[in-house]
Amino acid sequence: MSDLAVMLQSFLAVPLHFTVEFLGFLITAGGAGLVLTRPALVPGSAFNRVAASAGFAVLAATQVAHGGAFLENDGADLLVAGRALGLVLILVGVVGTLGASSSASSSSAAVAFSVKKPLLFAPAGAALLLALTAFSASARDGMRSMRRLGIAALFLGAAEILTSSVPNVRFSATTDEVFAYAAHGVKAAGFVAMGAWLWAGVRSSIRTRFVASFVTLLVVVVLVLSSALTGVISNNVQDDELDRVSAQLRNATGSLERADLNDVLDKTRASVSTLTSNPLAASPTEAKSVAARLRAQFNLDFVMFVRPGAKGGLHAFSGSGPYVNDANGDPRRTDTDDNLILGLNGSDVKQAVVGPGASEVAASAQAITQEAVALIAARRIVIDGRTVGALLAGQYVDALEMERISGSAATAFATVIVDRKILASSLPCRELSANEILPRGQARDLETTGELTLQRDICNRPYFSAARFLSSASNVPVATIVLSSPASLVAQTREAFTKILFLVAIGIGAVALLLAWLSGRRITRPIQALTATAREVREGDLNVTAAVVGDDEVGQLGETFNEMTTSLLRMTNDLREAAREEHHLRDRIETIIQSMADGLIAVDARKNVLAFNREAEQLVGVDSTAAMGKPVEEVVHARDSQGQEVRLPIYDLAEGSVAGAFVERDGTTIPVAVTCAVLRGDDGELTGGVAVLRDMSREREIERMKSEFLSNISHELRTPLTPIKGYAEILGRKDIPPEKAQQFARGILESTDRLERIVELLVDFSAMEAGRLSPKTTPVDVGEILSKVVTRWQTRATRHHLEVDVKARLPRVLGDKRLLERSIEEVLDNAIKFSPDGGTIRLEARVASSRNGATRRNVEVTITDEGIGIPPDDLHKIFSDFQQLDGSETRTYGGLGLGLAFVQRIIDAHSGTIDVQSEPDEGTRFTISIPAATKAKTAPASAPVPVDN
Repeated sequence: MSDLAVMLQSFLAVPLHFTVEFLGFLITAGGAGLVLTRPALVPGSAFNRVAASAGFAVLAATQVAHGGAFLENDGADLLVAGRALGLVLILVGVVGTLGASSSASSSSAAVAFSVKKPLLFAPAGAALLLALTAFSASARDGMRSMRRLGIAALFLGAAEILTSSVPNVRFSATTDEVFAYAAHGVKAAGFVAMGAWLWAGVRSSIRTRFVASFVTLLVVVVLVLSSALTGVISNNVQDDELDRVSAQLRNATGSLERADLNDVLDKTRASVSTLTSNPLAASPTEAKSVAARLRAQFNLDFVMFVRPGAKGGLHAFSGSGPYVNDANGDPRRTDTDDNLILGLNGSDVKQAVVGPGASEVAASAQAITQEAVALIAARRIVIDGRTVGALLAGQYVDALEMERISGSAATAFATVIVDRKILASSLPCRELSANEILPRGQARDLETTGELTLQRDICNRPYFSAARFLSSASNVPVATIVLSSPASLVAQTREAFTKILFLVAIGIGAVALLLAWLSGRRITRPIQALTATAREVREGDLNVTAAVVGDDEVGQLGETFNEMTTSLLRMTNDLREAAREEHHLRDRIETIIQSMADGLIAVDARKNVLAFNREAEQLVGVDSTAAMGKPVEEVVHARDSQGQEVRLPIYDLAEGSVAGAFVERDGTTIPVAVTCAVLRGDDGELTGGVAVLRDMSREREIERMKSEFLSNISHELRTPLTPIKGYAEILGRKDIPPEKAQQFARGILESTDRLERIVELLVDFSAMEAGRLSPKTTPVDVGEILSKVVTRWQTRATRHHLEVDVKARLPRVLGDKRLLERSIEEVLDNAIKFSPDGGTIRLEARVASSRNGATRRNVEVTITDEGIGIPPDDLHKIFSDFQQLDGSETRTYGGLGLGLAFVQRIIDAHSGTIDVQSEPDEGTRFTISIPAATKAKTAPASAPVPVDN
C-alpha cells in the first residue's frame, strides 16, 4: 500500500464516506418532504409527487443503511436495488409532468439487462433516464429548475458506474481503490446539484429558507465535527492497533532474544552437567547417541559435540531441520543437510567458547543458512582442567515458532524474513513475497529505526503490521520478524463508531430541524401577519393594523408598520380631500371652460393642444379628441376676407389680437375675433399659450339687422309721408275741386293712420321690451274684436275678400282688448300684404280644448290667406325681431320685421300660443289660442299699467 493511500485512509477515507453519505441522507430526506409540499418541483399530479417523494424516501433509507455501516459494501444487492427503485420512482414522478412514455420503460429494461450483472447497472440506467427526462422537462416554461435535477441524475449515474467497478470496497477497512474515492466525489457533486434543485422549491418561503439555511449551517458544523471526530477516533483506533501489534512484536522478539536464548543456554548447561564421561573421547556413534539422549531430554531441535578449531571440528550431531509451511500452510519438519550442519558448526557461538580467549558459555540468535535461523547456546567441556571441546544446542526460529508467536499474540500472524526471503509465516495465504509484507523502502527504514509499523494489503486483505530485527548477541540483525494483525478489529470498531455517530448525527439533524422549524415559525408568523396586513393595505384597507408585538426587531417592525399605515391613512385622507377639492375645482374650471360662449384653445410649450372646449369644436369643426396633442397650426386655420391665410399669435406663442378673421367649418366660413395670451411658470419661463376665439356671427347679424331696420324704418316712414307731403303741397299751391280735395284729404288721413300705426308699433314694442307695457286682464269678447277689425280693414283692403266665421256662444277671454286687437290686426295685415289681389282671407273663431295638466278651454282665432306662403326652412325666423324673409332694399313687400315678433310677445303675455302652417304658393294659416276666462275670473282685473305713447 502506498504512502498516499495510507494517508488517505487515515485522514480522508472514513470521514469522506461519512460526509458524503450523511449529505446524501439530508438531501434525499429533505426532498421526500419538499416534493410533496412544493408543486413547483414536480408540477404533475398528486400521484407524481407521491411517487417522487417515495423515491426520495427510499434513497434516504439506502443512505442510512450504507452510511451507518448497516450494509457495508456499496455493491450490496439490497443497496443497489434500493437505489435503483428510488431513482425509478423519482423518474415516474418527473415523467408524469411530460406524459408517460412506453419507450422510457423499455430503455430502462435494455440498460438493466444488457450487462452480465444487471443489478449493479440498474441504478445507473435509471439515473440516465431520469437525467434525460429532467432535461426534456426543463425546456418547458416554468420548469427550468429541472435542469439541476438532470445534472444531479447524471452525477449520480456516473457514481453508480464507478461504484459498479469496485462494489465490495469497505471504507471502514483500508483501501487504495481510486474508483471508490472517485465514486464518492462524483456522488457528492450529484447531491449538491440535487440540493440546488430543491432550493428552487425552498426559496419561495421565508420560513422554509430559514429552516434550510439553519439546518444547512448546523449540518455543516455537524459534518465538520463528525468528520473530524471520525478521523481522529479512526486514527486513534488505528494507532492503538499499531501500538498493540508493535508491543506484541517486541515481546515476541524479546522472548526469542532473551527468554528463549536463556532457556537454551540453561538446557545446554544442564546437558553438560549430566555428562559422566567425555563424549569427545568416545566414538562419533557413541557421541551421537549421547547427543540424541540430551536433545530428547531437554526438548532441543539439535545437539552437537565439537572440538576446538574451525568448521572441521564436528564430532557428533543429533537433530533435524527447521519447520516450514507445507502447501496447506501447516508447519512441517524438514530433514537436515550438510549446509545446515556446517552452518551450525561454523556459528559464532562455537568460536565464543572454544576459540582464543573463549568464555565458558555463549548464546545468540544466528542465521545458519539462507533457509534457517536458530537460537544457539554453547558450553565449553573441560576435562581434567583441559578444554576438550564444546556442546552446542539450540532451537530453530521456524514456522512452528511463528505459530507459537501468533498464538501468544492472539489475532496476529508472525513472519520471519532473512535476506528478503520469507523463511516461515503463519499468515493464512500462500505465495507471499517479502516485498508484499515489508516493502524495500520500509526495510531500509527498519535498518535505521530498528522497528516500524505499517499498514499493508496482504493477500488483498488489510493488515496492521509491526517489523523488528531479531539480533544476535553482538546486536547484529539476524532476521526480520513481522507481526501482522488483520484490520478487521479496527474496521469493526470504525463501523460500530460510524453507526453510532451516523445515528447521532441524524438525531441531531432531526432535533435541529424541529428547533429550526419552531424558531422559523416564531420568526415567520409575525412576518406572515405583516405580509397579510400589507396585502390588505395594497387592496386599499388602510385601517388595518398588524398584530405584531415584541421588543425585538420584528416587534419594532410591526410597530413601525402600523405607524406607517396610520400615516398613510392620514396622508391618503389628505390626498383624497385635496384630490376631491382639485376634482371639484377642475370640474368647475372645466364647466366654465366648456360653458364659455367663446372658443378656448390652450397649448403647451411645444405648441401642442392641451385644452379644446366645446365652443372651439363648434367653431373649428374639429373634435377635441382629434385635436388633443396635435400642433395648433394643424387644428386651427384662419383666413382673412380675401381668403389669404392669417398667422395667429398663438402659432408663435405670442400675445396679440386678430379681428376680421374667418375659420372654416363644414365648408362655411365663420367670422371670429382671436385674442392670444402666453402662459408663464413661477420662474417666468414660457410654458404655453391660450387663444380665445369669439364667434362674431351674431354681431355681424345684429349689424346687418340694424342696417336693415334703419333702411326699413326709413322706407316705412317715407312711404306714408310721401303722399301726405304731396297732397299737402298740392292743396296749398292750387285750387282743388272739392271732390279732389276730399280725395286728397282721405289719402292724407290714410297715410297718417299708417304712419300712426308704425309709430305705435315701435312705441309698444319698445315699451314691452323694456317691461313698461303689461296687458290688462279684463274679459274680452274675441268675436267683437274680429268684427271690428274686419269692418275697419274692409274699407282699406278693397282688393281682397274678407270672410268671418265666429262660432256661437264664444266664451270671453281675460286680456287686454287693445293689444289683442293689435295682434289680430298685425296678422291680418300680413295676410293682406302677402295675398294677391282678389284673394280671400278667412277669419275664424271657435272654442277648442287642450290638456295642460287639466282640461281647459281655449278660444282659437284662425287667419287663413291664399298668399305666397312661407318656405319650411324659414318658419322659425318669422317670429324673430327685425326679421324679414326678404331684407333687401329692392324687396317687394314692406314692413319693419317687428309685427309677428310683437304678436308673439302679446300672445305669450296672455298665456296663449300662436301657431303657423304654410306651404309655398298655397297660403298661410295662423292660429292664435288664448285660454278662455273662467267664472271666477269674469270680474275686471287690476288697472293696467299706463302705456307711454
